[in-house]
Amino acid sequence: MSHNTIDHIALGRSRVATQYTESPKFLAYLEGLLGYATTLEAVLDTISKQSDIDVAEGVNLDVLGDIVGISRIIPFSIPLQFFGFTDSVPVGMPYGEDGHIEIGSRFREEGELATASSVLNDIEYRPLIRAKIIKNHSHGTGEDLIAGLKFIFDTDLIIIDDNMNMTIDIAIGRNLTFLEKALFDLDILPRPAGVRINQKETFVLNGYFGFEDQAGAQTFDIGILAEEF
Repeated sequence: MSHNTIDHIALGRSRVATQYTESPKFLAYLEGLLGYATTLEAVLDTISKQSDIDVAEGVNLDVLGDIVGISRIIPFSIPLQFFGFTDSVPVGMPYGEDGHIEIGSRFREEGELATASSVLNDIEYRPLIRAKIIKNHSHGTGEDLIAGLKFIFDTDLIIIDDNMNMTIDIAIGRNLTFLEKALFDLDILPRPAGVRINQKETFVLNGYFGFEDQAGAQTFDIGILAEEF
């Protein structure tokens, strides 16, 4: 969102009439006057960068999150490991031992939550802000949903299949990170009211297994199957 800054002093001096080009007092006055314009432009450029999702960091990114209505603190997203059995979800840990924190885990207290909140860093927080912006401005149409998903996941190909029962299947034309997949679980992606996402898949944009009339599709022997998550 930054732009090419202008050297207002040099520009001003280039436009001075010939009879004043050797006048030190006038030139000093001009430089003093235009110096404020240069300072103001630098401040405005800094503000512009701080309001750019791709550039903003730390507290400035928090401000953007507050504006759109999403926090970098995701509640109940990290499973905690307590003493339990191997078939527990998440997998239980062996019995602990006093004075040895590296061995096993403690018992879960009655009423204690099994998950903890996580605080996202800037890299993880940015796609969350983008998704929230799209949801805030979405009209719920199919075209709007496709455009929004393309923006959030930065891909040229999004496939949405309407199952005609108030559910849809979504396929994303690239591999996704763990956080990008988690966006589906946070219920932050735009979609028509009352419509549930039934199936979610990712596939390689050029090289996926598909049919002859599908752009970029490959045959079974070399094509890569879509992955459900």
